[in-house]
This record gives sequence, structure tokens and C-alpha cells, in this order.
Amino acid sequence: MGRRAFSLMELMLVVLIVGIVYAMGLSSFKPPKTKELDTFTLMTLPKFLRDSYKLSDAKLVCFEPCGKCGVVVDGQWQEDEVDLFPSSEVKSYSLDTQGYANDLEFAPADMEDAYRQACFILHKHPNGAIDPIVLESEGRFIYYRAAYEEAQSYESLSAIQDEYQKQSSTIRNEK
Repeated sequence: MGRRAFSLMELMLVVLIVGIVYAMGLSSFKPPKTKELDTFTLMTLPKFLRDSYKLSDAKLVCFEPCGKCGVVVDGQWQEDEVDLFPSSEVKSYSLDTQGYANDLEFAPADMEDAYRQACFILHKHPNGAIDPIVLESEGRFIYYRAAYEEAQSYESLSAIQDEYQKQSSTIRNEK
């Protein structure tokens, strides 16, 4: 009995098929696309969080001295980190029910890194709502409103307070 061997054509066909299957397998196992943290500005932070982390609880957290920021999604730190603020002179404020600004301090308990103090946290809930917060950086005041409203830039805290009170008055008068 003679030995039977594979022909060159048969071997080339097998190599071609294995190569195609390998290429298809590689494309389906690509790691998820990383979120490009440097593609946003202070004005587009809420949109970035909503678009990048649609149904997740996401927080953009910046630590003292304010500069380095990272994202926490559903309690897990993402690998990306960005220098968000050109200077470390950053203040955060909350607005009370009358629209008056109060200095906002973030308790270390808000984060996994409890030993570090945060200077700014922008929190997006799974439903897309943003916790309202005012950010002061380089003489600008940026008001991140709740729900899906766009961030607005102001020259002063009093301008934000005036608008808040005007809107509250309009809502009360409509009822």
C-alpha cells in the first residue's frame, strides 16, 4: 500500500480557511472601545457622560489639588485619566432651594479612595440625570443643571442665582 499525502493545493486551502476564521475571530474579540476622556470640554461634560455611559451610574471625579480626573462607572474605576483643569483653582457649589450658592465639599466616603479629597464630582445617574452643581474655574462659573439641560457658562454666581430664582418664580406662577 502506498502512502497518501496532502497536495499543495489542499494545504493552501486549509491555511486560507484557518486564516479567514482567525481574522473573523479576532475582529469579534476586540477589547471595547475606550472612552476618549480628552474629547470633551467643561461645557460638554454632561453630554460626554450620558453618551459614553448610557445606562450606568457614572461619576467624573477630580482629586485635590484639582487637576487629575477619572471616571467611576458602577463603582469601578476606569483606566483613563485626564488633566481637566488648567489650574488647580477650582471650587464647586450647590444651590439651595432659594437659589443661593453654598460651597460644596465632597466627603471622602463618596469614593473608593477614601483617603483622598475630591475637589469636583459630576454625577450622572443611570436614568441620565445629572446632579446639579456649579463649577468655578478660571473666573468662569459653569452651571450643570439637573435632567438633560445643557451646561451654561456665567460671569458670576449672582447671575446664576438670579436665573434660578427667575425660573423658580415662573414655575410657581404656572401652577
